[in-house]
Amino acid sequence: MKIGIIGSGNIGGNLGIHLAKAGHQVLFSSRHPEQLHDLAKEAGDNATTGTIREAADFGNVIILSVPFWAVEEVAGKIGPQEGKLIIETVNPYPQRDGEMAQKVRDSNRAASEFVAEHFPEAHVFKAFNAIYFKDLRDQPFRKPARRAVPYAGDHQPSKQIVEQLIDDIGFAPVYIGKLSESHIIDPEQELYTKDKTADEVKQILEER
Repeated sequence: MKIGIIGSGNIGGNLGIHLAKAGHQVLFSSRHPEQLHDLAKEAGDNATTGTIREAADFGNVIILSVPFWAVEEVAGKIGPQEGKLIIETVNPYPQRDGEMAQKVRDSNRAASEFVAEHFPEAHVFKAFNAIYFKDLRDQPFRKPARRAVPYAGDHQPSKQIVEQLIDDIGFAPVYIGKLSESHIIDPEQELYTKDKTADEVKQILEER
């Protein structure tokens, strides 16, 4: 599968490395793609670099891993991405992202709903936002039980793709519901950065 990474920092960069090593074609992008050559080299022969626009055009799947404040800017650059699957890892941190992030944190909406509004023609899913980047880097294929990666989204046909990608890189996918039900993986919530197995996450969901 062709995967465009928009935002190749701690989460996007490690995701891209794992995905490339799992056999997927990956294009890393950022505002400064000329700075990503070492990252692509680490990822191996399946990886290359480019602009944000090139990553969006390249990917059958887009991984959006930018600061919360940059979502609107990225949407302006790549457009609505009609029919594409976007997996977003974006968290609102008011200390970094300002008043916009605080308003979302104070609202009754999940953060992913705000992100999805900027890509109304795409199939937006939330995943990988609730894992610390060092754990994402270091814990794939953990034994005896893989670490869970909870995810959320509304488009049923895309669920299988999201689950397969999570499984391909050595984690256990757990569907937690629609974007409107994804509060549990937002910052400071019950599953945010918690080290759980799939069975443990499912138990938490059943008890809610």
